[in-house]
Amino acid sequence: MKPLSKVKKQSKLYRSLITTLLLANGIFQLVAPALAEGTAAGQEISNTATATYEDDSGTKINATSNTVTVKIAEVAGITITADGVVEAPTTAEGGTPSTPIIAGDKVYYNFTVKNVGNDPTKFHIPAKDKVNVNGPGTVEKLQYQKNDGTWADFNTAGQDTESIAAGDSIKVRVVVTVNNDAKKDDVIKVRLGNTTKDDGASTLQGTPNDDDVYTVDNADPSNVTGEIAGQPNGTFEASRTQQTTIGGTSYALATILKTLNTPIDDANTAKINDDKLTYKLSLKVESTDPTGHNIIPAALVGTKVNGLTGDRILVSDAIPKDTELAVAPTAPSGWEVVYSTTPAGNNANPLAANWSTSLPAGGLSAVTRIGFVNIPATVPKLAPGAAQIDFTVQVKVKSTVTATSLTVNNIAQVFGQTEGTPSVDVDNNGIPDNLVLDESGDQNPSNYSGTTGSMTPPAGTDTNSDGIPDKPPSSIPDGYIDDNQDLTDTGKDTNNNNTGTGEGGEANSVTLTQSNTTLLNGPKDKADAIGLTTTTTDPKYQNDDFTNKSTEVPAGIKPDSNQKIPTPTAVTFTNTVQNTTTKAIDISLIPTPPNTLSDLPQGTKVTISYGNDSKEYTWNGTEFQFAGGAIDQTSEYITIANVPAGSTVNYDVKVQLPENSPLSTDLNTSTTATDDLIGGFPVPITAFVDDAIPGLGTETARNTTIDQVYTGFLRMVKESRILPGDGPAVQGNDGTFSTTPKTPAPGNIIEYQITYTNISQAEPTGASVILNAKNVVITEDGTLSTVAGDGKNNWAKDNDRDGNMDTSHVSGSASDSKSVTIEYTKVSGSGTNADSDITKYVDTVTNVAPGTGGTFTFQRKVYKPASPNSSP
Repeated sequence: MKPLSKVKKQSKLYRSLITTLLLANGIFQLVAPALAEGTAAGQEISNTATATYEDDSGTKINATSNTVTVKIAEVAGITITADGVVEAPTTAEGGTPSTPIIAGDKVYYNFTVKNVGNDPTKFHIPAKDKVNVNGPGTVEKLQYQKNDGTWADFNTAGQDTESIAAGDSIKVRVVVTVNNDAKKDDVIKVRLGNTTKDDGASTLQGTPNDDDVYTVDNADPSNVTGEIAGQPNGTFEASRTQQTTIGGTSYALATILKTLNTPIDDANTAKINDDKLTYKLSLKVESTDPTGHNIIPAALVGTKVNGLTGDRILVSDAIPKDTELAVAPTAPSGWEVVYSTTPAGNNANPLAANWSTSLPAGGLSAVTRIGFVNIPATVPKLAPGAAQIDFTVQVKVKSTVTATSLTVNNIAQVFGQTEGTPSVDVDNNGIPDNLVLDESGDQNPSNYSGTTGSMTPPAGTDTNSDGIPDKPPSSIPDGYIDDNQDLTDTGKDTNNNNTGTGEGGEANSVTLTQSNTTLLNGPKDKADAIGLTTTTTDPKYQNDDFTNKSTEVPAGIKPDSNQKIPTPTAVTFTNTVQNTTTKAIDISLIPTPPNTLSDLPQGTKVTISYGNDSKEYTWNGTEFQFAGGAIDQTSEYITIANVPAGSTVNYDVKVQLPENSPLSTDLNTSTTATDDLIGGFPVPITAFVDDAIPGLGTETARNTTIDQVYTGFLRMVKESRILPGDGPAVQGNDGTFSTTPKTPAPGNIIEYQITYTNISQAEPTGASVILNAKNVVITEDGTLSTVAGDGKNNWAKDNDRDGNMDTSHVSGSASDSKSVTIEYTKVSGSGTNADSDITKYVDTVTNVAPGTGGTFTFQRKVYKPASPNSSP
């Protein structure tokens, strides 16, 4: 029998070994085996994570985790990956597969079987009649892929493979013939192996069954390179199921998304009848079926649109009530802008509206719907998975609006048809029965409702109950929301980020409010910012809106280590005050004590500046002082004279924290709460219209904003736990994540977990200035140690100088809960994260919002020393 083909690992630590041997039964030949690696007992492994990130102003900040250590004490594994189902080419079909799969076709169910232990092993492949098939299919045979890429048959009675080195794999496929009685929409499921999990993962087995795929240890003594004498920690098995559907149906799964750009352009006035709202519309066609109805995703093509020549894909957006088109949009390449003056609402069908490529004679204010259509000669269709098409629409509140509050509701729509499906109009109403329609507000395509894998087509559109619309809704949604009842019927995308739920689409809804407050004080360009408190009729008058910023943090300062920042960098804020009265006023500025006096370190210096005037104040733990005394003279605070009615003015605040300030991410040892952190250091700045008495007293025309300094705001905590792997049982509490030292054995797996959290203050209204941790780069470098016991990372080094890396990467184990990209650095060469010679992980997270975080986890397998009688 010719040799099996294996997916090879990179050789470890620059060593290479090529050995050719024959197993006793003589049926498999092994070529160029990978070399197993491990770590000697008693070796200490140290791990500290580091990260860099930026705040919203671009300040670069370092973060360092605590250090966790493990000691190595003195294990077989298998996974099965589903590689997809493909139809075999047939002579009758000209040597190519047909689409879709039909009765009589031959189908390949492809799998990869991998050794995820740290010791070479063989795999037992069951007989063809022991492979579980559910549905109208019959197993013809099982095959493996040889080194030259061709396929060979397994014995019909089942057999063991050759010895597979740790980390290597073989390709296996189950050849199935579709029975002649197979009908459309029948499903054929094939399971290779037999475990309760059926997820391809390694499962400890007692006595193998004849339908199992399981590990078979090499006999002792063995001349297999890397084989360790003795029995492994058990026999492991895995199983995986794949399925295919007979005679699928094609349908275009189109999705239209809508987002409102923020902040809203309010023309720097308090009134709302000059506000402009800019919406982004995005169109895509799904390349995979999320509905659960075995749909073959098809391209989106045009349909008949009244007033336009040829069939067009139409993206339609009704101009919201009490607004008008602000500017004529610009269409992306291959598309053109279309306008309609046909009144919206009252169930007016957008396709039946009169559309034109020319701006109407009445100008922008006469437009009732704005649209975009493809130019067929340039963009004849949108293929599944094609690049998303983005459009921009800007509207403004009509100048005739006199209300102090206005809710603007908006929903976008897309109309088209499925490529290759002729237009059908049985009821002759001018609307294709096989119309493709989607509305914005959710992620589901084509107005399906429900969750991924169990979606429902729009009511009344699926007459044959196959899960695919074959007629349009009884009434095409007009896309125009007239009143609150209409909004309730439509549904609301609560967060305005296309996460709505329900049938059809959900409206993007925003309320514009005019402020009547006499004086406003807030973050830069956000004098009317709303904080956490909204107990009054005008929440903008509350005094807890804020601007968060951070100092720089030197590298290497660990949380909860009593390490301080020797000289914190000064942080400068720009705040905005606004005169919302009908006449000019003088606005004065003064620092005021925080609600909790101990929240601000004694000795903090605050400088307020406007123009050429600056005043410096020092916090003594009870009050702010000017030149060593109380602030009780008008000359001791800044006053901005003659601020015009309705206008805004910016001023600056510089905060200098005292020397040896703690990290904001440190645990607060002054409290008994185990999860209480130091947090930010608040500096309230109060703007007020001064009365006849110097200083801030009982003035009612006042408003406070908080400038809050953080000494770093991304907290990183490193923990570890021990997993059995293919080593001995885990001892004591070592199997639980904690920061305490652990004692793994060779063959055990060390799982490291870095929990990162943005501890800065969140703001539910989105009006205050928060601290997003941007461009977070968490670095796990296992080669930093230079001297034994220096506490630096040494988990990817040969600390015991036996020529083997102490730990190796566990394939597929590196992950981040925020689904980000992880980069790998290896000892030599390049490849994928399936290799086990990775020495460095770089986990990049685009953004960590306040109050949120994630976990970065990776696993390292401890080296198990090679058997003394292993061949060199």
